[in-house]
Order: sequence, then C-alpha cells, then structure tokens
Amino acid sequence: MPSSTRAVPVSSAPLAAVRPGGCDEAAAALTAYRRNAGTIRSSQAAAAQQTYRDLMGAGLDAQGAVGAKISRLAAEFQELNFRLTGMTGGDPNQVIADVNTDAAELNRLCGSS
Repeated sequence: MPSSTRAVPVSSAPLAAVRPGGCDEAAAALTAYRRNAGTIRSSQAAAAQQTYRDLMGAGLDAQGAVGAKISRLAAEFQELNFRLTGMTGGDPNQVIADVNTDAAELNRLCGSS
C-alpha cells in the first residue's frame, strides 16, 4: 500500500547567515566595556581587565581572521589596563585608538554594520 506524502511548501525567505564563532561574545564584551568603564581611571582599568578576560573566552570559539582579531583586541585591553594602573608607561588613548580601529575591523569580519 503506497504511503501518502504531502509536499511541504518551501519558504522563499533566505536563511540568515551564521556569524563566525566568537563574534557575539566579543561584541558583548565590547558593549559591556563601554557600559561599565565610566570616567574614573580605576573603573576604566577594572572594565579593561574584565574585557580582556571576556575576549580571551570569546577567542576560544573563534578561528582564522576573526580569532586573530579577537586575540589582538584582548591584548590591547590588557595593555590598556596596564597603562591605566601605571604598570607600564604610555598614553592610554593610544591603546584606545587601536581598540577602536580593531573593533571596527572585527565588526566587518563578523558581518556587522
């Protein structure tokens, strides 16, 4: 006895692209930094240290250029923490400029606007 099968209509809507691993976690870490850093040097240093940790975790899920960019951002936040706490010399604003450039590149790699 033949079985009756019904054709399931195929949606014409395209599937959403899958973001590369680590992108969502890195975006959350950067958003948290902006939210938590404040204007006091000590709170900025604490936020930079937490962002470093969060980005290191995000890097575990990332590969290729995305993974390399997340690792670079993590290193920059570690350096920012060092400069803000006086562990190393140098202008923290130089590191912030690098972070902004690399965050924009990460957004591009992850398919964000």
